[in-house]
Amino acid sequence: MWLGGFIIGLLSIADYWEYEFKAPDVDAMLTNRLNTETLKTSLEAAIASEDYDEARSLIEIGQNYNHALNYPAYQQVINQRDTASSRLTKQVSGFAGGFLSGKAETAAGVAGALTSDFTVVGDLRDLNEQYSRYQQGLPVNELVATLAGVGVGLTAATVGTLGVAAPVKVGTSTLKLATRMNRLTRSFRNELMTVGSRVFNWKDFLKQAKNADLSSISRIAKQSYNPAAARQIGVIAEQANGIRKNTSMADSIQLLKYVENTRDLNRVHRLSQRYGIHTRGVLRLLGKTAVRGVKALRITLELLISILATFFSAMFFVGTIGGSKKPTT
Repeated sequence: MWLGGFIIGLLSIADYWEYEFKAPDVDAMLTNRLNTETLKTSLEAAIASEDYDEARSLIEIGQNYNHALNYPAYQQVINQRDTASSRLTKQVSGFAGGFLSGKAETAAGVAGALTSDFTVVGDLRDLNEQYSRYQQGLPVNELVATLAGVGVGLTAATVGTLGVAAPVKVGTSTLKLATRMNRLTRSFRNELMTVGSRVFNWKDFLKQAKNADLSSISRIAKQSYNPAAARQIGVIAEQANGIRKNTSMADSIQLLKYVENTRDLNRVHRLSQRYGIHTRGVLRLLGKTAVRGVKALRITLELLISILATFFSAMFFVGTIGGSKKPTT
């Protein structure tokens, strides 16, 4: 009887033995675990690479979490170098470069790349580029081609829904730009490819484009687009767009390098909701530890009762193993 109770107890424990994700305490990490020397090195690297927006963010993080550095001296250097005229020149050239090439490092360049996608120019350019590489027997970036095909379909959907699909469209373009800039981890690229291939059939596109001229690329792309399968990629794209809105255009591309899977994407999105324009600085200083929490056993009343019941059943079972003692004569 007690053995049966013990076995049932073990099975009950297995039923209630669950883990939950505990998000890291980023504020505590910035206060207690961040090394001031790491902050200093990161700040000076940002200034050296002329990433003045990030440098300003790192200064604010350091001040907010009481890390002693000569911040006025750093701020003076930034103000001397980041003048209005130099910023304007970079913005104009960056926007044009991003619009034409679909690649960008700066906020203006990212804006140019996203604008070209919104006018469908960028997506068609990328599809043509990858198709041309396929025809020449060169390596093809299927994820870029797939996201470009999804983008063509979403552009039509955005027009048809009077802009309702716009956040998904912008998010998809952000993901494509990060792919072109080689900012995505291999695991996240693979996951995106799996999801995206359900929406845009690259092999079907190749088959239809075989004997077509370049003017037919847009029409063929729309025919290879499956709107019924777009919900999952839509969720991912909306989170990518949310990160962009919470931080900046340029930062959103950089932040995606910390994403290994869609769960990480959700965590980075939540982190961006908390830290806004400082999210990139936080992740630069703390790395993936700011995203990755720990698994902790979920302690519930049912689990405690199951453990206690199993314990008492085990005690009674052990006590009865030997049977009754014979009286001594």
